[in-house]
Amino acid sequence: SLFPPALFVAPSRTTPDIIMGGESCRLYVRGIILGYKRARTNQTNHTSLIKLENVNDKSSADFYLGKKLCYVYKAKTKKKGTVFRTSWGKVTRAHGSSGVVRAKFKKNLPPSSMGGKIRCMLYPSNI
Repeated sequence: SLFPPALFVAPSRTTPDIIMGGESCRLYVRGIILGYKRARTNQTNHTSLIKLENVNDKSSADFYLGKKLCYVYKAKTKKKGTVFRTSWGKVTRAHGSSGVVRAKFKKNLPPSSMGGKIRCMLYPSNI
């Protein structure tokens, strides 16, 4: 599996969890950045490929179309009182039939983000 439990251990202060009935409730779906959309010779840096947890076919990927994505990374210098920064994007469409989705970010993801963790927020809702 792409998602072993130890891979997604994050500092408790940065995770948007809500304590409900003694248990924490995660408000996002975990994912992994696979890389840029590409062909054999060309790659398009403005479109990234994301593999979301427990999304294994195209029909279940359709639920996530339009959802916001958040890439959280750590910088060296403090800004606004924190060293954590975010890059926001959204899911644009499915990529193939195995549950991978394409996403566009306000600023292109850096190459150092490949293989990194990403959060897919469950809004805006289409239901």
